[in-house]
Amino acid sequence: MISRGSQYPRKKDKPTGISDKFIRLLTIYTTIAQKRYPSARSLAETLGVNERTIYRDLSVINLVDQVDYDPERKGYVFTHGDSIKKPLLSDEELMTLFTAGEAVSHLGAPFRENFQRLVEKMIASPAKTPSKARPPIVIKVPDTARSGIVDSFIKIIALCLHDRRSVDITYKAHGAKEITKRTVDPYGLIFYEGIWILIGLCHLRREIRSFALDRIRDCSERNLYFSPRSDFNLEEYLAKSWGVVDGEEVTVKVRFKPGVAEYITRKDKWHPSEIRKMLPDGSVELTFTVAGIYEIKKWIYSWIPNVEVIKPRSLRDLTKKELAQAVKDHR
Repeated sequence: MISRGSQYPRKKDKPTGISDKFIRLLTIYTTIAQKRYPSARSLAETLGVNERTIYRDLSVINLVDQVDYDPERKGYVFTHGDSIKKPLLSDEELMTLFTAGEAVSHLGAPFRENFQRLVEKMIASPAKTPSKARPPIVIKVPDTARSGIVDSFIKIIALCLHDRRSVDITYKAHGAKEITKRTVDPYGLIFYEGIWILIGLCHLRREIRSFALDRIRDCSERNLYFSPRSDFNLEEYLAKSWGVVDGEEVTVKVRFKPGVAEYITRKDKWHPSEIRKMLPDGSVELTFTVAGIYEIKKWIYSWIPNVEVIKPRSLRDLTKKELAQAVKDHR
């Protein structure tokens, strides 16, 4: 275990199960806490990484304990004197905080700010002795579509979700030529593949619709209160789609070659509707019932050339057409 007063750890000292990244985070944290005022350059040289990596690590540490740059000493120092040490967290607990902070950092500014407030409350509370040390878990998710305006939309929509009030938006749908103005009753916010998506009842279309926040041009709250539809359940609604995009219900059957069967079967189910069939030659056949083909088609294409679309015929023909175009483009 790395003590907080130790020198920079050598690779041979690394405990089993702890990644180089977390060793690096702990080392940087310890160096700053010991008031050595390290610079990004000195840290990079000592740890054998580039300065860009150090800046990324500092941004993660900053979520847990605020870091400032001291221009006189030309190095970094904790704003509040490494306050995270007040509850005397173990290295494993500190690394868990780093992991959580890194995961939250992908979700946008409002969540980063809420996480920092949560940490501040935690370090002000009495310390608790951990019953069992836990290894760090790295959560790898795509960054959200970065935009200050999207962050402001999240705050407005989250407030209206809580109050059950409608929002007014101007929206440019994917592939649409015109921007439309809509009033939406917000039913839920979903983070999917790096994009925040609003699910709600669209007054213009008079049905439940999905709206990507990075496609919203303007958003404002209204004092128009609503009662959610009694027949709507967000989890059931999402279960019908492959991801979050809605569409007409369709049954899709695909067959995977024996060479990738092991990768396909390592998950119990890829979708709640999945029906799985193992074939004599070692291939795997999966059948799904989903709302629309747009998202499942992207997933199917990620397995090319080890997958074949069996049904519906329309998707099989579309796949043949798009693959033929791809071959033509790559000549």
